[in-house]
Amino acid sequence: MDRETRRRFEEYRREQAGPIENTLIDELADGELDRGEFLQRATMFGLSVSAIGAALELSGHNPLAHAAPVAHKVGGRLKVGIIPPPVSSLDPHTYKDTGGLQTGSICGEFLTRATQSLTLDPELATSWTPNAEATIWTYKLRPNVKFQSGQAFGADDVVATFERLVDPNSGSQALSAYKGVLSPGGTKRVDNLTVQFHLDAPTASFPYLTSSTTYQAILLPADYKTGTFEKTPQTTGAFRLVSYTPGVGAKFERFAGWWGGRAPLDGIDVTYYTDDAATTAALLGGQVNLVGQINFATGRPLFNNSNVQIFNARGATHRQVCMRVDVRNPLRDWRVRQAIALTLDRPAIVKTLFGTFADVGNDSPFAPVYPSRDPSVPQRKKNIRLAKRLMAAAGYRKGFAITLTTEQTGEIPQLAQIIQRSVRAIGIRMNLKIITATAYFAGSQSGPPTGWGTTPWLNAPVNITDWGHRAVPNVYLTSALETKGIWNAAHYASARFDRAAKSYIGAIAVKDQRRFAGQMQRILLHDTPVIFPYFYNYLGAGSKNVKGYKADAQGSIFFSHTSLD
Repeated sequence: MDRETRRRFEEYRREQAGPIENTLIDELADGELDRGEFLQRATMFGLSVSAIGAALELSGHNPLAHAAPVAHKVGGRLKVGIIPPPVSSLDPHTYKDTGGLQTGSICGEFLTRATQSLTLDPELATSWTPNAEATIWTYKLRPNVKFQSGQAFGADDVVATFERLVDPNSGSQALSAYKGVLSPGGTKRVDNLTVQFHLDAPTASFPYLTSSTTYQAILLPADYKTGTFEKTPQTTGAFRLVSYTPGVGAKFERFAGWWGGRAPLDGIDVTYYTDDAATTAALLGGQVNLVGQINFATGRPLFNNSNVQIFNARGATHRQVCMRVDVRNPLRDWRVRQAIALTLDRPAIVKTLFGTFADVGNDSPFAPVYPSRDPSVPQRKKNIRLAKRLMAAAGYRKGFAITLTTEQTGEIPQLAQIIQRSVRAIGIRMNLKIITATAYFAGSQSGPPTGWGTTPWLNAPVNITDWGHRAVPNVYLTSALETKGIWNAAHYASARFDRAAKSYIGAIAVKDQRRFAGQMQRILLHDTPVIFPYFYNYLGAGSKNVKGYKADAQGSIFFSHTSLD
C-alpha cells in the first residue's frame, strides 16, 4: 500500500469509521478473521468497497477481485420446475415453505441480497450503517426504482412493508426473524430515500435480516392489499408475475422498467411438481430447463448425466428432529432425548443421503459455514452403550412406543426410516406418520403467547421439519430454540440458552460471538430438544444451455442475469 492510500485509510478510521467498523478492521489485522470471514462481516456492517480493499491490502491479504461483465444471449423463455406452495395466496409475509419463497423470489426484491459466499450485496438499499451499539441502522435507498404497477419506490414503501412483517396480527411468518429484534413502530422514514430501523436490542447482523434470507421481506408498495400478490404485478424485480394457478404453475414476463436494465430472458414458465421422480423425469425429458431444488437421495440419475449441470451452494440448510419437552411422555427427560441422539451414525447418514454434499451436524444450528461457530465443542457420535445407560437411568430400560410425524419432502422420509431403525437398539418402537407437505404445514400456527396453533409441524411429539439456509443463525436461535419462539416445535424453554442467544446476537466482535455460540452449543448438547443430524448443500439442476444461474443456499431462485444458449 502506498503512503497516500495508507494516510487516507487511517484518516477514514479516525474521522468516519465508528467503533464497530474499527473493531472489525482490528480483528482482520489481528488474525481473528480470515479473508472470507472479513468480507462477510464487512458487507454486513456496510463498509464501502474502498475501505474493504484498503483493509485487506494493509493486512497483507489478496485485494478485491473485479469480475468482467458477462455477455448474455437475449431472448427465450426459461422453463422451471419447483414444488408447489401449500396455499393459494402468495402474500410474501406468509411464506414458510420452499414453494412459496421460490415463486415469490422470481419477481420480488429485498433491501439487501445475501450471496453464496455469505456476503451482502446492495439491492433496493445502496448502503447501511449502524450506530455504535448496533441498535439503530440507517439505510439509504436506491433512487429511480419503479414498482411493476408504475408507482415510484421510496421510504414509505419500506416502512409499510416492515410494519406488516412485524405485526403480530398479520399472519407474518417473518416474526421468526424479527420477534424481539424489531417491533411495530420501529421502522421510521427519515426522507424519501432514507429509512432507520430502531431495534429492540443490539443486533450486529441486522442487515442479513433485511436480506433475501428473510424471504418474506419482499418490498411492496405502501398501499399493497393482502391477497393481491398473485393477481396484480407489484414488485420491483426483473420479472413480473402475470398468472398463477395453485398446484399447477405460474408465468412471469420480463419487466421493461426494471432498475437493473434489461433481463436477458423474455420470461419464465413455472411448473409445480409434488414428486421428486416426476421432477427428475421432466428435466431429463426436456419439459423443464431447470429444477429449483433436487435431492441427492432421490435425484441420483441427474448426477452422472452429461446433459445436466448441477448447481451447488454450501450453507446451513438442514432438517430439525424436534422432540416435545412439555408433554407427559418419555421425551420430557433430557436423558431420553440424549439417548435418541446417540443412536445415530451421522457420517453414515450423510454418506447415504448426500454423498459428499453435506456436513455432519452436532445438534445445534451452528453449521460449519458460520465463522461464529465454536469448533472446540466435541462432536456427538454414535454410542449405544451410553444411550442404553441413559434410558435405564430415566426409567425406560425396556423402551417405549412413540410416533414421529413428518412430511413427504426430499430425503426426509428416508431420514425418518433411518431414525426408526436406529432407536430400536434402545428399545424405542417408533411409528412413522409421513404426510404431504401441504398437510404437514396445514392448520393455524399463531405462535406464542397464544400457543402453537393446530398445525402438525409445531405440535407432534416428534417431528422432522425442513429448514432453509440463513446467512446468520439468528432465526434458528430466536424462532426455533428461544423460549416461546414462533417456530419452536420442541416447545423448549431455557433461561440460560435465552441469555446466551441474546448476548450472541448483540455481540460485535467475532471472538465474543464464538464465546456465546460455544455456550449455546454445549447447552443444546446437554438438553437435546432438537437433533440437527446434518447441514446439506443446496442443490439445483439444469440443462447445459442454462447460463448465468447460481444456486442460492436458502433456495431463492434469482433469474435476472440468467440466459439460454
